[in-house]
Amino acid sequence: MLVKGSFWSKLISRFWVKSVVVPQNPVTELKLDLSRPIIYVLEQNSASDLLALQKACIKQALPDPYQPLQLHGITLPAVIYLHDWYFFKKKPLKQQQSAYLAQYQHLLSLHQQDTELDVQLVPVTFFWGRNPGKSNPRKAFLGHHNVSSLQKAWSILTAGSDHLIRFNVPISVQSLVEKNKHSKHLAHKLARVALHYFSTQNRSSRGPQIPNRKAMIKRVIASPMMQQTIQQESLQSGRSELQVTQQCHAYLEEISSNFSYRFLRFFRSILSKVWNGIYQGIEVNHAQAVRDATQSGAEIIYMPCHRSHMDYLLLSYLLFGEGLVPPHVAAGVNLNFFPAGGIFRRSGAFFLRRSFKDDPLYGKAFKAYFAMLFKQGYPIEFFTEGGRSRTGRLLPAKTGLLAMSVQTFLDQPERNVMIVPVYIGYDHIMEVSTYMKELSGQKKQQESAWQVLGVVKKLRNFGRAFVNFGKPINLKQYLDQQQPNWRHQALTEQQFATQVNHLANNVMQGINQATAVNALPLCAAILLASTNHQLGKHRMLALLQLHQQLLANTSQDSRITYPTQSVELIYQQALAMNKFSESNYVVSCDQKQSAHLTYYRNTIVHVFALPSLVSYGLIKLNNQNNKISCATLTELVGSLLGFIDAEYFLAPSTETLKQRVTRVLLQLQQNSFVRVDDDVITLSDLSFIQTLSRHLSETRLRYHCVLSLLFADFDQSDETLLAASKKRLLGSSIEPFDAKVINVFIQQLDRKTLQPKQVEELLACLSMK
Repeated sequence: MLVKGSFWSKLISRFWVKSVVVPQNPVTELKLDLSRPIIYVLEQNSASDLLALQKACIKQALPDPYQPLQLHGITLPAVIYLHDWYFFKKKPLKQQQSAYLAQYQHLLSLHQQDTELDVQLVPVTFFWGRNPGKSNPRKAFLGHHNVSSLQKAWSILTAGSDHLIRFNVPISVQSLVEKNKHSKHLAHKLARVALHYFSTQNRSSRGPQIPNRKAMIKRVIASPMMQQTIQQESLQSGRSELQVTQQCHAYLEEISSNFSYRFLRFFRSILSKVWNGIYQGIEVNHAQAVRDATQSGAEIIYMPCHRSHMDYLLLSYLLFGEGLVPPHVAAGVNLNFFPAGGIFRRSGAFFLRRSFKDDPLYGKAFKAYFAMLFKQGYPIEFFTEGGRSRTGRLLPAKTGLLAMSVQTFLDQPERNVMIVPVYIGYDHIMEVSTYMKELSGQKKQQESAWQVLGVVKKLRNFGRAFVNFGKPINLKQYLDQQQPNWRHQALTEQQFATQVNHLANNVMQGINQATAVNALPLCAAILLASTNHQLGKHRMLALLQLHQQLLANTSQDSRITYPTQSVELIYQQALAMNKFSESNYVVSCDQKQSAHLTYYRNTIVHVFALPSLVSYGLIKLNNQNNKISCATLTELVGSLLGFIDAEYFLAPSTETLKQRVTRVLLQLQQNSFVRVDDDVITLSDLSFIQTLSRHLSETRLRYHCVLSLLFADFDQSDETLLAASKKRLLGSSIEPFDAKVINVFIQQLDRKTLQPKQVEELLACLSMK
């Protein structure tokens, strides 16, 4: 019988307990069908749990757990619990098992009698505080367990404000019956499934015990990897092993985190006020995929894009709020200054230098620490670009930490490791003005407390922030596909480097496949694609609507999200950021604003890369009769698409190029911009096609600049080519010059095999003549 709860327990539940529900919208994210019966599965029959569940269900418009179900004239409780409440002594295990097994058996019998019936069993887990405790070799993992009423009361009093309710993916009883028609122990199987949920959820929400910093450093130094390093360094340098050990200890003091759950909770309460003060909301998408991965027992490596110092704090803050374990974050040693260094360190950050080349011993100490974190099962986060993007687009990946991760996995291949690409976006990035100055030649300022105070003074309405989780990459499955024999034969250095680079590229593609297209970048892309960077408001709204339609088609095959509100609301959200202006229904931006807007456009322009390239081809190939061959268009697109793929990390497609081009043409045809008859394209309306084409105008300008310089002097070095490109582009492009972007194109040209004839052909493709 369900515990109803006393007057005092109801009072405490109402005024003392503050619950966070995960996922935030269980009905949508877990695909609960409210037309079918729902029975909640709980670990324990507890008044505090049930009252908290009831409050959450009312808020989420879910069935009341205290309201019994009526099925075929039979009354069934809406809750099944595995353990009954008790004060001092637990009921015998067999007695408790017989109770819930009888409920399961009754439920299964009803489904066997009625094949149309399909009850959803929804496991629900409650966490009164999620502190896993400090690491202690004398204690086993503190799993979630069946506690007495007195212990539960103490948990509520001490952690009532840190309460998490986690709903799980529903179990279809009818599906279970159909899959196990001949099983005699189906009720026992159902019970095992529920127990598995509770066991894995505790691990994924609390995580392993927090490492004691001093003990962790001692453990790293005592590891075989570090001991071998100390002995080798001692022989090579002539120093004693004690001196080398002391040096390694000093390095590890500089590197290691000092994670504190209590500090994290305290700091999170401060961050909540900060986020609420500067952001109108933080939108999170696809977090359920990460929860599913952690529930499968996977160890998670988060690899986000990096555009702002806010990234360090935002992801850890959100993961904790989403019921996941906050990761240990790799941060640049430039952030280890007072007071930020201590805050980051106690929030889980560990620090690394920009380069290990000048101090190999430091590099080996860092690798040993990183490997120890990885082997202990702590979630890890690092920014694969190595630094913040100064242009808005993804930077070429730095593979150092990823290589360490893969090598550590290869040392223990039985582990289940998942890499999660993460897209982080903002309506406003406070550092953009600084980025523009740095790209124009100003020296980068060293991070300091004074710089932090300067930023604090500028805090204001920054619009919204967006975090989208990409599709997790199972490292074991990835290696099975790419290097099938890896389990039985060690990878050579070349194979290892190839796989790491390929994996890094997959991660970057995964990040862009999870792009959060928001109001300002969308309006920025349209405005910068307009003549003289101005257009009428009515025209802006019409183009926003057309881009929305393109995004609706694109998002079907990816995790891309985009605003679905009215175009007027989208426009007003972007206008409120004060990055462009409107006067007498004319939308425009000045020269300084246009340079800033390129940053925001670049965060999403890859989403429109293929439609933009197709549109450019249509305009280039257009003749007096407005007739274009599909085959000729596909050939032109194919000549340039490889370079676009490399620069913008476009995900590979299972479709042929012809099919991809045809799909874009069909989208344009739906809006009456073109008509496609057999293999002939007829242009109907050039205005939108021209706007779409201009999304990549800066990209084509860069390509044309490099190729024309190369055509004039084919034998010049890459360094000379880069310098000449910078000189020419500074006067002709609104986008600040970034050598990294030019280098990507030069590398793709593969100058070892490149011929002058190929350069001439590419120039012809990029010329409108």
